[in-house]
Amino acid sequence: MSTTSRREEFDALRGLMLVVMTLDHLPTGLHHYANQPLGWVSAAEGFVFLSAFLVGTIYSRQLLEKGFAHVRERLWKRAGKLYFVHLALLLFAFTIVAGIAVVTGRQTLHNHLSFFFQSPVRAVASSPLLLYQPPLLDILPMYVVFLALSPLVLRGAARGGWAPILTASGLLWTLSQLGVRNWLFAKLAVSTGIPLSALGSFDWLGWQLVWVAGLWMGAGALRRGGAADPAWLQEPFGVGSRKLLLAGALAIAMVLFASRHQLATLGFLQLSPNSSWLSKWHLGALRVVNFAALAVLVRHTVLPALAILRLPGLALLGRSSLAVFTTHLPFAILSRALIVDEAPLTLAQQACVLALTFGAMLAVAWYAGRAGSPGTRPESSAAQAASTA
Repeated sequence: MSTTSRREEFDALRGLMLVVMTLDHLPTGLHHYANQPLGWVSAAEGFVFLSAFLVGTIYSRQLLEKGFAHVRERLWKRAGKLYFVHLALLLFAFTIVAGIAVVTGRQTLHNHLSFFFQSPVRAVASSPLLLYQPPLLDILPMYVVFLALSPLVLRGAARGGWAPILTASGLLWTLSQLGVRNWLFAKLAVSTGIPLSALGSFDWLGWQLVWVAGLWMGAGALRRGGAADPAWLQEPFGVGSRKLLLAGALAIAMVLFASRHQLATLGFLQLSPNSSWLSKWHLGALRVVNFAALAVLVRHTVLPALAILRLPGLALLGRSSLAVFTTHLPFAILSRALIVDEAPLTLAQQACVLALTFGAMLAVAWYAGRAGSPGTRPESSAAQAASTA
């Protein structure tokens, strides 16, 4: 990826993942179709990977051209902005959402902020420290920390290569699978009085593997002597090997798709969704395999299709992906106030929720794109890409 232009297909792919995540979070009938539709993989893995991929692509080159201090300043500034966005979302949850929950008595909203209602002072005090993380507000803290650590990862890779970084990442992921995070958080829960369930769903030790892999592949252009495309987008294999890779990825994806939707009896793959092998929150082993297989297929099918189709709506969302992502969260939370006695929303309610949510997301994306366009702000395309990475 050149640092002077954007790749429209990447924006469209991120936009597509934003649509899937939003449909998954909203209490409509479309939730069932958006919840891991392609296998034991959610849109969150792809969104985190692509974000890291763009960070690696943009800032690994800037590390060589402008130095570590510049990269650290840019990424820490970006992480700081996202941290304050997270604080704003927490303030919204503790005031607007909590107020509606009290006035309406909606149990769904009470459940969403259960620890806040049990211990409001402790919840408010611990949330800026990224300890208390209400549901749906637990992915931004992870993103902020990963983004803040990225300059150190990129500098380490520039000095000692990626092998030590990838090895350390694999070891951390292994510790995650062994339950180290649960052990640490259990002790943290005892010492802070915050329930384990309120400390966030994502196991950072496991999910850092997706982020580090994204940084590594994004920096691939530098590994190949400054080639225009990152290494994973090029063709390092011969034609025969490439066909074998695609065939293997397709076979794995089909088997795990059948396992996810219980389409066939697959022996040891007939696992409970709560199995550690399939855990979304700890990024279980089969999820890693499933994601890798789908990534290969997306590279050879979806990305070329998006490059040809040029879907402007999806690309618009993807160009301002983090602003759009944060926009959908209040709608996803507040729409739960419409649920009464666990009864599904009416078709009219579902239509209104979808229209309002996606209307707001498109409006924010349009405004962010207009504010960042060369005609309204004098900065390069590379800087615009970096600001939304």
